[in-house]
Amino acid sequence: MLLSICQNTFQSLIELEEVDSLRVEVRECYAEITRTSEQIQSTVRENYLSKDDLTTIQQDFQTAITQAASEIRMDFTTLTNEITNNVSGNYSLIEEYIRFRGALIELGKVGNAFTAEFSNEGLSFLENGQTIAYITNQSLVITNAEIRNRLSLGTAARGWFDFIPRETGNLSIQWRDPTA
Repeated sequence: MLLSICQNTFQSLIELEEVDSLRVEVRECYAEITRTSEQIQSTVRENYLSKDDLTTIQQDFQTAITQAASEIRMDFTTLTNEITNNVSGNYSLIEEYIRFRGALIELGKVGNAFTAEFSNEGLSFLENGQTIAYITNQSLVITNAEIRNRLSLGTAARGWFDFIPRETGNLSIQWRDPTA
């Protein structure tokens, strides 16, 4: 009987050692899982944007490129603050664009009547689709012009005629020698 009790006790000790050993292994596995989980989370934080960050970036700057048979168009949409000190809730969208149509480049802003077109032949300025000024073949052609201070005609080699408005409302024409 004593032998049986000793064998049972010995068997119980072996089973307890196995349970303790199993507990140690479970703790080690749990620790490894925790370390791996933290590494994965760290990698994700370093390499990926949050959904909110991505939404903010998309709202701050968006570019759309569309291609049609007659043109390639890039539209830029930028969110800008209208009020100083970045007061939230007071934003407006400004849409600007660059269009490529063959050898022509068009610059403009949605809702604005003015555009500029640059081609192999020259540079044109348009208002509501009508050309109001252009530069081509060493000439500037403009529908209406305002000269605020002085209009000069001539060259550095030959001299200049300066048309200068006076305070009285009269117009003076002065010769400016090229050597002066």
